[in-house]
Amino acid sequence: MDTPVQEQIYHLAESKPLAIVVYCSDSRFQRAFREFVGNELHLKEGEYIPMVLSGGVASLSEPSRLPEEFKYVKDRIRFFLERFDSVHRVILINHEDCRHYEALKSSLGSIFLQHVKHMTERQIRDLSSVAKTLLGLGAPGLHIELYYARLGKNGATTVRFEKI
Repeated sequence: MDTPVQEQIYHLAESKPLAIVVYCSDSRFQRAFREFVGNELHLKEGEYIPMVLSGGVASLSEPSRLPEEFKYVKDRIRFFLERFDSVHRVILINHEDCRHYEALKSSLGSIFLQHVKHMTERQIRDLSSVAKTLLGLGAPGLHIELYYARLGKNGATTVRFEKI
C-alpha cells in the first residue's frame, strides 16, 4: 500500500503591482536579477510583474526583423499597463555576455552591429530605443528605468548593475 503524500500548501503574494521588470532568462543571472530588484529597486514579490524573456529587451529592438516577437512582447506590456493602473514603472535590464544577443548577431549577420562597435553598445542602445517604444504606448505617468548588468571583475561570479 502506498503511503499518502502530504499535500503542500503555497501562499500567494499580496498583489498590487507597481512595476513591470523585463530581464533575460539566462539562468546564470536569475539570482542577481531578483536580488537587484529587491535590494536596489525596493520591489517585493507581488509589487512587480517579472517579464523573463530570452535576451531581455532584444525582442522589442528589431520590430522589422522580428515582427512576431515584437508584437507579442509589446502587446503583453500594453495588457499589463491597461490591466493594472497601479503600474507606473517599467524597468528594462540587459546584461553582458547575453547568449540571445549573440544568436541574433549570428542569424542577422553584420547588419546587427552596423551602427555600433561592440555588443555592449548595441544592448545599451536597444535599452534606449525600447524605452521610446514603450513611452509611445501612451500610458500616462509611465516612468522607464534602464539598467545594464556587467560581470564583476572576479570573473563570472558577481554582477554589478549600471543605471543607463
